[in-house]
Amino acid sequence: MHTPAGILVEIKGNGALGREETLMASLAAQRHIPVHRASLKQIERARVGVPPGVVAVGSVPFVNHALRQLGRMLPDAEPYPLALAPLLHRRVRKLRTLQEARRLLALGERLFVKPAVGWKRFTGFVPEFEDDPRFNGASGSAPVWVSEVVRFVSEWRAYIANDTLLDVRFVDHGGDRGLPPDRAVIEKAVQTLSSSKAAPAG
Repeated sequence: MHTPAGILVEIKGNGALGREETLMASLAAQRHIPVHRASLKQIERARVGVPPGVVAVGSVPFVNHALRQLGRMLPDAEPYPLALAPLLHRRVRKLRTLQEARRLLALGERLFVKPAVGWKRFTGFVPEFEDDPRFNGASGSAPVWVSEVVRFVSEWRAYIANDTLLDVRFVDHGGDRGLPPDRAVIEKAVQTLSSSKAAPAG
């Protein structure tokens, strides 16, 4: 892996850093990697430039606008790679439209729903009814992922780059910290995804 020329971290309205941005800025400082700061609006309006070799760290919109400055785009979102289907432990399917999901909800089916195109058009959730306001005005013709509802007791995030598991961290407000995931299962998932040629760089 190459050492970046610097990192550009997203700041909030009050100038503070989020949890992950703070961790990345601290790690960069330890490794003598320059740390630059900018708000989402500054990057969106190109008031702050993103030099080549600098890695953007922040929300999906922040990274997306930073990549656009470099003439790049985020990869297509693929939250449920086919190669990892046996690890999902629930039925997941892609519906052609949000309207189809709403019809199922109207019939009393309980579903977890999240967008299938675009990043974070609305945050995935379990709707209470078909016109739940948390759909955030999303188009009824947009495709969505739906799955059976499950209860997660602990949430962790695995950091992976170039098919190498770098770290596994507990997510704030992610349930029970005392229930960590099986690292061997994560390693196997990384290997499976890598061999399927469907793995992104990170």
